[in-house]
Amino acid sequence: MKRLFYAFTLTLFCSMAFAQQGFHSVGVGIEGALPLGNFGEAYGIGYGATGKAFYGITEKGDITGTLGYIRFGMKESSAMVSGSMGMIPIMFGYRHDFGGLYGEPQLGLTMVKSRIKMDLGDFGDLFGGIGANGSGSTTKVSFGLGGGYAMGKLDFGARFQIVDSFNFLGLRIGYNFSLGN
Repeated sequence: MKRLFYAFTLTLFCSMAFAQQGFHSVGVGIEGALPLGNFGEAYGIGYGATGKAFYGITEKGDITGTLGYIRFGMKESSAMVSGSMGMIPIMFGYRHDFGGLYGEPQLGLTMVKSRIKMDLGDFGDLFGGIGANGSGSTTKVSFGLGGGYAMGKLDFGARFQIVDSFNFLGLRIGYNFSLGN
């Protein structure tokens, strides 16, 4: 199922980028993310980057595709325990322009990978070097509801992202490049 989704994603991104009709562009941006709920109790503010593809279906509406990476660090890291969580969103949506302001709901998958490292230092040496490293990953269905303001090639956006129990508020500053038409 995942391979089918990835093949569909790649096909859609390529067809959006090289389509012969409709306005199309791509954008790059930096992201900041504020984790919410239990996720926010364990992890601090996230940061990352995203790429976006736009395929115009009307003068005011675009089908969008977003791919990126956002990293969150553990709040209570120490010399003994540290960890992080990385998210790779693969989202599709519809963006409607309201004269500079826009709304953009999105739906897709987000790959979530977490890592933790425990180093008990001198205490662990007493028990034969006890320490632990671990990682895990999963793929979750994700939904984003956002909007923003496009000013020329600059794009300022905000969204509420639902990724199972890893929900966050995201802020994005991007720059869009026209591919023609």
